[in-house]
Amino acid sequence: MTTSPEGAAEIITRVDQLRAELDALRPLSPEAEARALQKLRLDWNYHSNAIEGNSLTYGETMAFLMHGVTAKGKPFKDYLDIRGHNAAIKFILEIIRGETPLTEKDIRDLHALVLVEPYEIDAITPDGTSVRRMVHLGAYKTSPNHVRTATGEVHYFASPEQTPIEMGELMRWFAASEGAEHPLVRASVLHHRLVAIHPFDDGNGRVARLLMNLVLMRAGFPPAVLRNERRAEYYAALARADAGEIGPLVELVGEAVARSIDVYVRAARGESIDEPDDLDKEIALLRQEIESRRGSGGVHLSEESRDFFVERVVSPIVAQMDAKLA
Repeated sequence: MTTSPEGAAEIITRVDQLRAELDALRPLSPEAEARALQKLRLDWNYHSNAIEGNSLTYGETMAFLMHGVTAKGKPFKDYLDIRGHNAAIKFILEIIRGETPLTEKDIRDLHALVLVEPYEIDAITPDGTSVRRMVHLGAYKTSPNHVRTATGEVHYFASPEQTPIEMGELMRWFAASEGAEHPLVRASVLHHRLVAIHPFDDGNGRVARLLMNLVLMRAGFPPAVLRNERRAEYYAALARADAGEIGPLVELVGEAVARSIDVYVRAARGESIDEPDDLDKEIALLRQEIESRRGSGGVHLSEESRDFFVERVVSPIVAQMDAKLA
């Protein structure tokens, strides 16, 4: 295995130690495994889409994926993006279970799942003219997809002619790097190189994060959830990687893996895996369902929703009160 990138040795050591602690608790019960993966899948769906500007809150994302409840006034495409990303996660899990090598076709199929259906986006021509362009599913770009940065500069990606060549080179590197790089480094480099090529007209970031987690999960680590509130730091790490410094991105991904390992450890020990603000999210989810049922002529909650409310809202409040009174 090669040496760690500059600044990444500490997080790699920490993640390996945390994974050893988790491995000592294995095998996890099916219930603990399911609880941990469900939470991380919800987090992953929410944050990866929020980074790209999706307007759904965490509670709205949870309500949609777990109960099929939608909120009034939210764009239909935002729900399509969540549904597509969730389907793409399932596809990633199928690839991992199948133990087959990752192919370019898998990446194109993943892109088609993420985007769900064709749509138009704003784009910039090589001379800087703003235009509208149709995004096609699972197809590499046929026109330049450069973007204008916050400073007004144009960030250039691979040309349409160069894209198939660079994707082929990426896949050859990916095959050769297995076992030669720590999974954190390999996942981070794959993520950055795909974003740097920008092979698709849209959805490149979501696809890159999905592939990053395929590498991590295939190596026995939980998925890294890059959080929306750290978006600026994430973009800065990608910019550093553009300049040849992959260490900051490896560190960011490693910190996310460490948080995910902690979720699994707490689940294995039978502890709460909720975050401090999860209670607020769940109350918002309940409010959403009540509002949706008002619109359909009634406010009676389903038995499943009542159980959810008692288990995830009432019980934690009672437990907190007991702790304070003890």
